[in-house]
Amino acid sequence: MICREFGVADERIGNLEKKSPAGVWRNHNFLLLWTGQSLSRIGTQITQLALPLTAAILLHGSPLQVSAMTAIEFLPAMLFGPIAGVWVDRLDRRQILIWTDIGRFVSLGSIPACYLLGILNFPILYTATFFTGLLSIIYDSAYQVLLPDLVDGRQLLDANSKLQMSQSIARGSGPAMGGTMVQWLSAPVAVAVDAVSYLVSAVCAVLIKVPRKRPEPVRRAFLGEIVEGVRAIVKHPVRWRLSAAEATDNFFGSGVIALYAVYATQDLGLSAFLTGLVFAVGPLGAIAASMVLGRVGGQDRPKETVIIGVLIRAVGFVLAPIATGSTALVVTLLCVGQILAQAGLTTLAPASVTWRQVITPNHLLGRVLASGMTIQYGTIPVGALFAGWLGEVFGIRTALAVSALGVFCTLLWLVGTHNPAPETDPDTGTTSGTPATPTTTTDEHRMP
Repeated sequence: MICREFGVADERIGNLEKKSPAGVWRNHNFLLLWTGQSLSRIGTQITQLALPLTAAILLHGSPLQVSAMTAIEFLPAMLFGPIAGVWVDRLDRRQILIWTDIGRFVSLGSIPACYLLGILNFPILYTATFFTGLLSIIYDSAYQVLLPDLVDGRQLLDANSKLQMSQSIARGSGPAMGGTMVQWLSAPVAVAVDAVSYLVSAVCAVLIKVPRKRPEPVRRAFLGEIVEGVRAIVKHPVRWRLSAAEATDNFFGSGVIALYAVYATQDLGLSAFLTGLVFAVGPLGAIAASMVLGRVGGQDRPKETVIIGVLIRAVGFVLAPIATGSTALVVTLLCVGQILAQAGLTTLAPASVTWRQVITPNHLLGRVLASGMTIQYGTIPVGALFAGWLGEVFGIRTALAVSALGVFCTLLWLVGTHNPAPETDPDTGTTSGTPATPTTTTDEHRMP
């Protein structure tokens, strides 16, 4: 039985083997979470464009000052990931969603407010970026830990794929929306729209009714819990390989992403419109992959699903450096490549999250996810810088080819995975993947 091979407890195996219940879109609690997530993701992508423009245009920032915001955005994940995981494991996850959304609303809302007051400067911009990044790490860990309590076991992969799909769509549509807002309104107004999106997300979290409750975990020394979370990754036969695989994918994938627009415009001579068109079609692959995962499943075979996703993503990336010929052929290859890359990401990302959710005891899940983010996000700026160095020395096409082929190296970490035994929560006596105890609510998907 494949579920047992991945260390899923007998209770969870029973859940996975049942016929899939009603579609995840009919789960009101998930729909609320997805709505809040989707709106805030679009807002985040708007801000990804609006914040640098605020720094460059309104504050007349230098390239170093503007690029520093990207580094500051990743700092919280690298510095505080394990600490955030302890908070997520200790506190009420729904309350975490509410208060981190409110915090992000205040943090980003301070930027247009300070602009209107005429006091906006780089220290304020950096501070808001840092705290927004910190709260986002806590939020992202908390919602992934909460998700198994909102959906049935058989819906977990489908739910994760829907969340990944909305993120991919946001990446495709957000920058265009942000550019339009900056052009017709202003960069601070675009940031304000993102701030409001977090407030809407907080309202959605308030309306969520968690249908399952778990026993309160036994609290230990804070530092001891951090060490326990890190050890849960490095000592586990699957979790450390999965983290290493994601770090490898992010390292090489970030290189492709960092060079893609420059490669399209400078090396291939595409116009800004055609380059934007290539990026715009990518979400079609995300939608298709999400629909396929929703129909055929794959939760019983997370390893195979992750491997398939990596292969599709890598093939999509490889099409870019081999693109040559007429403009029509080049654009076609790039569009197909973007569709495949997004389809691969929407296959492997939710499958890897689901894999962790299934094999990790709930009392460790927040720390495992947050510590994993620290490992994964830490490779993104390094991978982008490495690809940039390759581009300077050997040319952009060569650098893109090395980065694209490097994504295949992700598979090396997955080949040696073997079958871990189920783990027991020392506080509750339950094993990994055991469903939480339902509350007295008869309809677990009922709106409050």
